[in-house]
Amino acid sequence: MGVLLILLGLVSAGALAGFIAENDLLSAPTQAFTMFGQDVNLSTAAISIIAFALGATTVILLIVGIGLLRGSWGRRRALKRRIADLEQENLELQSRERLSSTLAAQQDPTVLVPDAKEPSDVGLGG
Repeated sequence: MGVLLILLGLVSAGALAGFIAENDLLSAPTQAFTMFGQDVNLSTAAISIIAFALGATTVILLIVGIGLLRGSWGRRRALKRRIADLEQENLELQSRERLSSTLAAQQDPTVLVPDAKEPSDVGLGG
């Protein structure tokens, strides 16, 4: 959509440039001008208003088109950021699961105690 608006803006800029160049409006604004093959006689004010409106339309179409393109890039960046966050969360959940299974294995109720030696076997100097 943004590209289409940019193209429409460029077309209207071309139409404005063609209108000015074809009718030599910069040097002789009071002459009749040709539009779509017909000679039209308008006042200088009307010609100025038409040129201004076409120029403003061009600028608006270009700005809106660029804004729409930037918006889609922003959404793409936000989506990539969201995917990275979800991958990180997935990794944390897998780590917790591994940790809980490791702790469960370590908390086995069977405790092995080494054989204790009698204190008399140990030389206490006696």
